[in-house]
Amino acid sequence: MKTSTLERTAAVDLTDSELLAALEDRFAERRVVDAEITRLAAQVGDRSCVTLGREGLATRLGENSPAAVLVAVGRIALSEARLFCRVGDATSASRSLTGEAVSPRHPLVAVAFCAGSIALDSANWIVSNLDQASPRADFEQARTAERLLCEFATENPADSVRRMALAWRDALDVDGIEPRDEWLTRTRSLRRRVLPNGMKLFSLTLAPVGAAYLDAYLDGYVGNVLRAPRFESGVSLGSDDAEPQDPRTLTQISADALVELAQHGISCRSTAAPMPSTTIVVRMSLDSLLTGLGAAHIDGGDQPISAGAARRMAADAHIIPAVLGGPSEVLDLGRSNRLFSRAQRLALAERDNGCAVANCHKPPSFAEAHHIRWWTDDTGPTDLENGILLCSKHHHAIHQGGWEVVIRDGVPWFIPPSSVDVYRRPRRGGRAPVPELVAM
Repeated sequence: MKTSTLERTAAVDLTDSELLAALEDRFAERRVVDAEITRLAAQVGDRSCVTLGREGLATRLGENSPAAVLVAVGRIALSEARLFCRVGDATSASRSLTGEAVSPRHPLVAVAFCAGSIALDSANWIVSNLDQASPRADFEQARTAERLLCEFATENPADSVRRMALAWRDALDVDGIEPRDEWLTRTRSLRRRVLPNGMKLFSLTLAPVGAAYLDAYLDGYVGNVLRAPRFESGVSLGSDDAEPQDPRTLTQISADALVELAQHGISCRSTAAPMPSTTIVVRMSLDSLLTGLGAAHIDGGDQPISAGAARRMAADAHIIPAVLGGPSEVLDLGRSNRLFSRAQRLALAERDNGCAVANCHKPPSFAEAHHIRWWTDDTGPTDLENGILLCSKHHHAIHQGGWEVVIRDGVPWFIPPSSVDVYRRPRRGGRAPVPELVAM
């Protein structure tokens, strides 16, 4: 067995910068190795084609699929093996029945992936979502989407690529949104099972619309708890008597929120539920709002809903469109107010999508609006260009860890200190860029 050139004992002696550089090198090597395994997996798939019958490689090895061959050889999980096969099928050249070379189904992904520029997971999200859109998508627009997604994947983690690929899928195939929305609604379910220890497991699956209401309630409830005073008044934080008022974890608070909601529903005869002050923001174009055609997005969810479903939601309270800052509201207050207004917070939530740090995923109700240039020390104004949504953890990390934050064209960028990245390369935050189709 080959031994890594970076011995365990040597890793302990690395500086922080050397450690991060070593990690970056190893992940680059891993992307190259993953690409090689994927090409081999594609060959296993070709040699196991069902048209070969008993002569197929997988059949001769006693396996029922190419993925099963990878599991046996690599001792990996079946889900990972299927990932190699799926990406390999989409990015590898093949031969036609007449022996002619056939280009990869996604040639741009193939080039970037084989060069080690994008990760296996990112390649999977790109090809799987473009494949879903391809039956009804314009060919040139699909190629443009593939190119832009590959460029995005070279600089962003796989979770961000997944959300971006979903957005492109729905931009390319608007007609497919409503059928997917209806299918998701039909598959909703709630299953209950008693565990051996006496606890009860609730497994709830909801479509995006139903999930939006539950998310809004839970996020608002948990957010109110997080913003409550954490210590008893009059007790010094350095004192041994300083104990948090609410020692519950986030998952415990969320569970208690549902129990309280059920208790209220059983005992209260009024229709008003114990809802925290929450707002559901539905983003859609004016044309989609008027016609009921196209897509809409709910904050906190990656899966879009049909414009028709969004119009039906608009009849409920606490649901507002994402168009903010009309003639009746001023979003830039300068130095006249220290605290950001509700309209500004909604605008920041629309731009930052909750905590603005990439892959944090904390919803807007968990985050607070903070001044990039501090109000007291740097005389920073209470304007959108000087505001950003951050959860408590990342707010402290940014201000105490030497990070810089800049807003460029409405997009927050985080510049790490040299101790994290000697090149201080900016890292994009906030919401992923919106796909823009060129009229054909």
